[in-house]
Amino acid sequence: MSDSFPTRDAIYVGPVTNSTIWADFDLRTDDVIVSTPPKSGTTWTQSIVAMLIFGRPGMDGRIGDTSPWIDCGFRDREEIVERLAAQEHRRCIKSHTPLDGITYNPSSPYVVVYRHPVDVYFSMRSHAGNTRQENLNPNSERRFTQDIRAGFHEFVEDRTQPGESQILSLESVAYHYRSFRKWSHLENIHFFHYSDLKRDLEGQIARLASVLGIQHPPEVMRRIVEGAGFDTMQKNAKNHSDPRRAKVFKDPSAFFASGTSEKWKGQLDTADLDRYRDRISNLLPPEDVRWIEDGGLAPSDC
Repeated sequence: MSDSFPTRDAIYVGPVTNSTIWADFDLRTDDVIVSTPPKSGTTWTQSIVAMLIFGRPGMDGRIGDTSPWIDCGFRDREEIVERLAAQEHRRCIKSHTPLDGITYNPSSPYVVVYRHPVDVYFSMRSHAGNTRQENLNPNSERRFTQDIRAGFHEFVEDRTQPGESQILSLESVAYHYRSFRKWSHLENIHFFHYSDLKRDLEGQIARLASVLGIQHPPEVMRRIVEGAGFDTMQKNAKNHSDPRRAKVFKDPSAFFASGTSEKWKGQLDTADLDRYRDRISNLLPPEDVRWIEDGGLAPSDC
């Protein structure tokens, strides 16, 4: 592939991700790839993409079947590929892998979603607390310890290079962002932010439909926006909970948490947040720090 396009030259293997499956997976020209750091709005975005593809609101099935996580490290990836190959509709493919670990196709839209990194940490704390002990990453116990400040310090200070560990860290979030930010000038890489989805869901869904080349009548779009509201998504997740999640989570319906931001207030002090700010300023330029924390004008538009 030309040097003007991204290449898959990194491998991510661990209990969470195994990117080797990309070596033998062929993308279709209209495939939609949703790649995000964990707990950044992945399932929400996948569900919206599915609603747009099928032209109807709601999550009336298991989104994990409609939009499989292709490089999941703890599921049968070959079975996932077979399921994707059998899909005759336009496919939406989930990944948490940085761009240097997945296949790039100039004809496929890549939808990348980010969230304030401190919110990501607290959302993952809730996620880990709901995960059955036997399914926890061994490193999770120290990262999501009952001592919130100590765990947060681990998240902020971890220098483990991406690919060497599967534990969520501020470094891994920033690395994922940088891997796509480098190629933000490409017309098929589209940046979305969790905060923008919360602030202007209608506008963001319209934008997503545009980048996917999907058009629906206004009434259909109105119903999709209603169906994609966070409260509605929570309700649908409970009504259509994937039975497989019961083997992983204590409460499968709690996979969609509250969706609120700034849960760290009252849990972290000024010194904790200063430590975070010092670290992220060493990982990303100021304009990128501003965007990854609060969204707004997408990096490709800056």
